[in-house]
Amino acid sequence: MDGSLPSSDAFAHELVTHTDEVSKKLRGGVWERSEVARTTYAAILGLGRWLADHGITPNSLTYAALALAVASGVAAALGLYLVAAGCLVASGVFDLLDGIVARAAHLNTRFGALLDSTVDRLADALPLLGLVVAGSQTPLASAVLVLAMMTGFAVSYVRARAEGLGISLPPLFMRRAERLVLLLLALVLGAVEVPGFPSEVAMLSVIGVMALLSLVAAVWALRAAYVVLSVDEVARVNAPAAPTPSRP
Repeated sequence: MDGSLPSSDAFAHELVTHTDEVSKKLRGGVWERSEVARTTYAAILGLGRWLADHGITPNSLTYAALALAVASGVAAALGLYLVAAGCLVASGVFDLLDGIVARAAHLNTRFGALLDSTVDRLADALPLLGLVVAGSQTPLASAVLVLAMMTGFAVSYVRARAEGLGISLPPLFMRRAERLVLLLLALVLGAVEVPGFPSEVAMLSVIGVMALLSLVAAVWALRAAYVVLSVDEVARVNAPAAPTPSRP
């Protein structure tokens, strides 16, 4: 025997691996039990593996995600909110694909991880920055948008810094996926005229909710990290000292 799996067994093995990766990606988030999220990510996962098989590199997908985020910011600044939303969705898809391709093609690198995280932060900020430009004549609108940027960065930073300290935080809400969905909703509402309710008010209301929830999430994550670190410090202080070797 050559050790290869029969076709039916190979298909079953691939299906289990596929399902496990989908579950791992969505675990601990608000989308964990969403069939729509599972189906969508499964489709993106299949596309990513196809791209890996055809020689597409993960870094090229990361740069494409950045370019689309820039396009989203420019469109938002010009008041083309539906175009901005479309570019933001495409940027998010490319952001998912780069990690899938890296794993499928065994091209995971530390620089790739750093590049991906950096582009994620830029992609978070660019559409909001575009909206700041579009609404710069309204101080309140600019304040809400800047607050949304700051609190979004805070959630990501606390999580990344905690991981750097070796802290395992419980599942967080208002991660990047949740913020992306709310921002997309805001952009769509900004492009739709609702009788008796100005579109820009609707858009800024959703972004204000996003900023508030992100602030709560950042404080909650800090509190969780504080508890873990406090327990660790107490355990370290109370640990028995190593015995001093006696002289002969």
